Parts: sequence; structure tokens; C-alpha cells
Amino acid sequence: MSRPIGVNSEDTKKLIEEKAVKLFEGKGYAATSMSDIKTETQLSKGTIYYHFKNKEELYLFCIKQALNRFIHEWENEMVKEETATEKLYLWARLCSLEFHNPLLKSLSEYMISTKKEKSFVADLFKPELDVISEVMKEGIHQKEFNPDLDVKEISVILLAVIYGLYDTAFLAFNTQESKEALFKKAIDTVINGIRMN
Repeated sequence: MSRPIGVNSEDTKKLIEEKAVKLFEGKGYAATSMSDIKTETQLSKGTIYYHFKNKEELYLFCIKQALNRFIHEWENEMVKEETATEKLYLWARLCSLEFHNPLLKSLSEYMISTKKEKSFVADLFKPELDVISEVMKEGIHQKEFNPDLDVKEISVILLAVIYGLYDTAFLAFNTQESKEALFKKAIDTVINGIRMN
């Protein structure tokens, strides 16, 4: 079946993304095939391949869209916070919610099945790292954080700490409130070392 009449290219791409996300969430990256996506979308293979050259490109598009939505939500909420510390707390809270996203949980399986280099993750999360860096610079400018701070280094540490807590949080922290408290405590631990005295 080809692209439905009256449906524009962006609508078609969005449909492919929505159906693919459900498949990747349910079956994982390796077990999902382009045939599954064809069946789920009821589009021709030609239409799907017009938008995405292969399954990997489609998967990465879905991941990047999810990360972009997360950053967009964070940026929209950040304007309500007055201090850089409060903005980082907000980020930690949103991360604790985002970690429930089954699509992002499939990222580890994707990396193993495709034998991706670790630098791939750094590239994927660069937009988020850039926003964290801007918050750190704001904190320095407002004399909230130490001016001698290496912004890039601390931003990487914060990202690693929060994302490193993902699996650990599920071992002992069963409620959303306890996970949010854990993530906030992690932010506090790093920030206490960089605050102005």
C-alpha cells in the first residue's frame, strides 16, 4: 500500500515514527524489522524507505525526537526557575520521569547489537549537555557557582551521575518521590563542591 492520498510527507513521516516507536518499545531494536514497520503503518516499503534509508536511521530519528522533546520541555519549564541550582533540580526531576520511557531504555540494547562506540552516546546527548553547560555558565555569572569551574567537565560529571543512577534507582527506590529525592541529592552532592563559599 502506498502513501494515503491527501496525506503530506511530514504527516507520513510522523506516522512512521509513531508506529516505529511502539514497535521499538515493545520488541526492542534488534527484533523489530522494516517489515514489522510496514505492516504496522500499512504503508509500502517504498514510502518508508523514501523517508528513512534503513531501520537504524529510523530508530535514531525516533531517539533524537524523544530527546529533543525532553530538552524542549525542560527549557520551557526552566524559565520559571530563578537560580541555576533550581534549574538543575528541575532537570533531575524530569530525568527521573524520562527514564521510564521504554524507547530510551532500548538504547543499551541498540548499542550492543550494533557494536556502537561510546563516543556515539556523547554525540547523541550533546544537545542536553549543551543546555547543562549553559545553566552552569549562568550559575557562574550569577555568582552562584565558583568562577574557576571547568564548565564542560562539571557538565559531563552531572550528566554521568544522573544517567548512572538510572539502573541503581530501581534497586532500592520504588516510588517516583524517592527517585526524585535521590536524583536531587545527587545534584546537591556535585553542586556543593562547586558553590561559592
